[in-house]
Amino acid sequence: MELFEHLPCPALILREDFSIARANDAACSLFDSHHDLDEGKLHLAALCRQNVADDLQQAIFLPENGKRIKRVVKVFNGDLDLITAGACLSILPDNKVLLLLTEHDRDKSCSPGCHKLRILEEQYQHNPAGILLVNEKMEMLSYNRRFLQMWNIPGHVQQNRDDNESLQTVLNQVKEPERFLARVHELYKSPKRTSTDEVELKDGRIFYRHSFPVYSGELYHGRVWYFLDITSLKAAQRKIIRQQKFQRAILEHIQDGIIACNARGQLTMFNRASKEIHGCDLVQVPQEEWGNYYRLYQADGVTPLKTDEIPLVQAFQGKDVHNLEMVVQSRSGERRELRINGQAMYDNEGSKLGAVISLHDITDLNEAKKKLHHLAYHDDLTGLANRRLFHDLLKHDMRRAGRNREKTAVLFLDLDNFKKINDRYGHQAGDRLLIELASSLRHRLRDSDILCRWGGDEFVIALPEIADSEMACRVADKICRVVRDDIADQYKVCGLSMSIGVALYPDNGTSPDNLIRQADMAMYLAKQQGKNRVCVAPCGPVSEMSTMENCDAGSSPR
Repeated sequence: MELFEHLPCPALILREDFSIARANDAACSLFDSHHDLDEGKLHLAALCRQNVADDLQQAIFLPENGKRIKRVVKVFNGDLDLITAGACLSILPDNKVLLLLTEHDRDKSCSPGCHKLRILEEQYQHNPAGILLVNEKMEMLSYNRRFLQMWNIPGHVQQNRDDNESLQTVLNQVKEPERFLARVHELYKSPKRTSTDEVELKDGRIFYRHSFPVYSGELYHGRVWYFLDITSLKAAQRKIIRQQKFQRAILEHIQDGIIACNARGQLTMFNRASKEIHGCDLVQVPQEEWGNYYRLYQADGVTPLKTDEIPLVQAFQGKDVHNLEMVVQSRSGERRELRINGQAMYDNEGSKLGAVISLHDITDLNEAKKKLHHLAYHDDLTGLANRRLFHDLLKHDMRRAGRNREKTAVLFLDLDNFKKINDRYGHQAGDRLLIELASSLRHRLRDSDILCRWGGDEFVIALPEIADSEMACRVADKICRVVRDDIADQYKVCGLSMSIGVALYPDNGTSPDNLIRQADMAMYLAKQQGKNRVCVAPCGPVSEMSTMENCDAGSSPR
């Protein structure tokens, strides 16, 4: 159907004598079809009082009124009730007159067709969008109230229905009038096109503009322009965009890795920290390949994670992911130890949106813990076990020896004349000597032997699975020769040597403290007897033996 039939208000086309040439469906519904409006037999006076029809006919053809007038008239509906309506008359190119009836009286009952018309007209007039109907020449046919409100069309322009003045009123308000007008001309030249864009106004408002053609077969009748104020919507969109940018900036700059998946379990987020941890960008691979592709391991760094052990999978399944630890091997081969927290995400209706996890890198923290643990049990200068660790290890070995009915020897070592080294060469030289001695002892003892720096220039050694005191003395004599031959020659003027006390479990004690004390007492006896010797603690009182007497090395004390 042509545009005339689509007009939402009752419309009549009148001849010069105001006989009715045509009526649209809305008019037929209002006046009811028994009037036979479309047969061209009736005069407008049949629908209203004669004086009303005469007044309109005279007014429209007066030169001073131009080609349009607007009046309030009373007409008869299909039930012959007198109703009030707004009448807009325009002279058409063929000198016929287009009569539009709007805002007719709602209080009068009418036929079902009239009810339908009223509903359509109400929808047209109260539509939140401004609607403009134009003919094939882009001349205005009709517009709703919202269109006038949105474009602030002055009353005198509405009364005159001057197309040029109306268009100029619109152009004066838009930021880019040339662009606005260019789109109108484009559609005039291409009537079949549908167009959608946005129009920015000088006062800051933004209108959504949509236009579509009206055809009857191949016959073009006109166009509908649809304007919707989307200023608040665009402001909300800009706010959301700013928030999203802010959130993305936070995610990209926080130190923790953030990984998320959508409701289908597909990876959707891999922030900068995540990329650095994994050494790669986000790649869409099936869940069952995540562990292999991203090289995920259990906390031991060796055992690969199974799919159902991957924290993001567990979070997606609704499981609690709290402080889980795992290891990731990056593409460069670097292993990072991670603490993972995460959860599934749901919307307000309880539908699952996906899941998210955070990856906190604890590699350095764990390394620091290891260092602190090492420092707590090892000597800072030599790296040897300290008293605390030696005590624990000796206690453990004594239990083992007790179960297996074996002996363990404890050697208490003290460097003779070490103070002279510090006094003559300085403490740094003394530290270097202790480091050298520790390294030398470490390389000459068995892996099962326990070497400890007791403090200062004192060292303690535990010898598990020792046969007897004679075997312990051979080890002690070997240590004395190492000091005498390998180290003392560098400090000849100082008379550097080693005094060693020996005690055996269970002969000299059944507790670590007692055994160490017996070995210490034997070492002091060795010093009292001239240094550079080994003394063995007997089951009774401590006795003294020289390295010569206790060992088979054949060397004499210095």
